[in-house]
Amino acid sequence: MKSYKEFLSKLGLISCSQCTKYIKSGNTICINNDEAEGIYWYYETEDFIIDIHDLYIKKEKVSSQFPHLEDYMSISSNFLKTANGECFNPYRTLTANTMYITPVDGKTDFKFLLHENFPFLSVGINFKEKMIKDYVLSKGFTDIPFKDIFLMTQDSVLKQLEKLANKILNCTMTSPAAEIYLEAQAKEWLSITIDAFINIEKAKTLFKGDEIAIQNVGKYLDDHYSLAISQDLLEKIAMMSGTKLKTVFKAYYKMSITEYTQRKRMKMAQMLLATSNLDIKNVAFSVGYSSHSRFSTLFKKYNGIYPHQVKQHTFSLCKEQENCNLTKTK
Repeated sequence: MKSYKEFLSKLGLISCSQCTKYIKSGNTICINNDEAEGIYWYYETEDFIIDIHDLYIKKEKVSSQFPHLEDYMSISSNFLKTANGECFNPYRTLTANTMYITPVDGKTDFKFLLHENFPFLSVGINFKEKMIKDYVLSKGFTDIPFKDIFLMTQDSVLKQLEKLANKILNCTMTSPAAEIYLEAQAKEWLSITIDAFINIEKAKTLFKGDEIAIQNVGKYLDDHYSLAISQDLLEKIAMMSGTKLKTVFKAYYKMSITEYTQRKRMKMAQMLLATSNLDIKNVAFSVGYSSHSRFSTLFKKYNGIYPHQVKQHTFSLCKEQENCNLTKTK
């Protein structure tokens, strides 16, 4: 089996022994160039690669995967702690507390855009072909492409995978406990995904009329996210009782009406803070909040950082930065 470490080394990405921010059992690559500054950490076994992208994006750029990653992994499942951007093919926004799923088949060109002046922090499990065969294909999941299991469940597993991502980020174990712990997290990540897929398959589909009605509610919220919209008005748009509206909305969007609105507001606030000269108070007001503290609390919840931190870049690569092996990527 080809070594991921050797692959990265050929690309000029060399491990730095001085940086100990994350688990010592893994490998850390320190990056500092015109486009980004920060850390790429990874841990590899014959079944999976766990990695952490902890970067501050200095310059906006459209990027793509490294070439020939299909030799090292089959699918990449990532939880985004903090992000501001978009991925393409298919189009999906990259924002905090969302999943970014990438099938690695050597055929699809997965491009993504990360906006400047914003941190990017993600935790991912890159499953290799062996693990997919042993735990997915051999268990009877052959009627549907395994990548669809990840893509169909990415909105259903957020809260559970957020907990796993935080465990990996905050783990301070050393060898051999760390290796056992990381293997357990990778297997649990996969089991949560498969369980969510089974539950989706078992769930009854919405009546077509209910589906259209709830889509209309979602579109109305998208267009009027900064306004205080009454429950009564949404019930009239959907032509449903309050109880049914809440139930059907959550079944379709995998979140409550309140969370849906808050996510929309925080996404717009994120863009305004990163791209405009508006101060925090005016940004909060423009997305529907008169309370600065309430806005800051929700922004932290959905974006991983406070509003005032968006343009404050105080990243420290490692404890002994002067001795750090910085990777000058192109």
